[in-house]
Amino acid sequence: MSIPSKKRIQIDNVTLAYEYYKHTNPHVHTLVFIHGFLSSSFSFRKLLPLLKKNYHLLCFDLPGFGESEKNCDIHYSLHEYAALTNRLLERMQISKAILIGHSMGGQIALRACIQHPERIEKLILLCSSSYIKSSSLAIRLCSYLPFFPLCLSLSMSAINLRKNFEHLVYDHKLLTQEVIDGYTSSFNEKGFFLALSRLIRDREEDLSTSTLNKINFPTLLIWGTYDRLVPIRVGERMKKDLPDADLLTLSHTGHLIPEERPVEVSQAIHQFLQK
Repeated sequence: MSIPSKKRIQIDNVTLAYEYYKHTNPHVHTLVFIHGFLSSSFSFRKLLPLLKKNYHLLCFDLPGFGESEKNCDIHYSLHEYAALTNRLLERMQISKAILIGHSMGGQIALRACIQHPERIEKLILLCSSSYIKSSSLAIRLCSYLPFFPLCLSLSMSAINLRKNFEHLVYDHKLLTQEVIDGYTSSFNEKGFFLALSRLIRDREEDLSTSTLNKINFPTLLIWGTYDRLVPIRVGERMKKDLPDADLLTLSHTGHLIPEERPVEVSQAIHQFLQK
């Protein structure tokens, strides 16, 4: 499918790139998609067409990724990403939303509903990162060095991207060069590694069990049984820690679940929202 051109919106001091598909029925649910680490809204491109006929859809690139601004004047923390998500909903005049977060986007979605619970109806977390600690003090101190972004760039150029992506999916045949280029397009943009170094510095640890216990929103967890980045045991633990969560597992599926199983994921979302 061709990727539509994105619109731009200024939220405080950062420009966000986004796609917004408005349904003809104003009363349908609004789904808001939040991508993961080293990714962008590109990761949802297969899922959006399957959901457009039933819902309003808002999908955007987090600062530092995709086509959004790589602005080093902002704080690249999960908390600030969540606050920015809520400010975007406010600017778009979205009073109620279903948050759909993939990987790191799941942690952002969880924080967004803590910050403004009145705006959120339900949560859908796709292989959500959880229980991860913040970077070590040594790494955070190194991030202040002026050559740290260059080191990140050199490290990234030295790795075998295809091998890394093969770690994220079950079926390696999905990994065409076009797909890999789509996920890594940000890497060549000016300011990307400077923003990445700030994220490594600012990213706090994931929400604690005691905090998850207080998030009482209907939540659907969808996991690939072959996820080697965020293993299924993380999803099983989240199901116990979140008071109102169901866990759906998809066999022969890795971490890039919207890429690998868009039809099954869209069907699960639709069934969950009909309850």
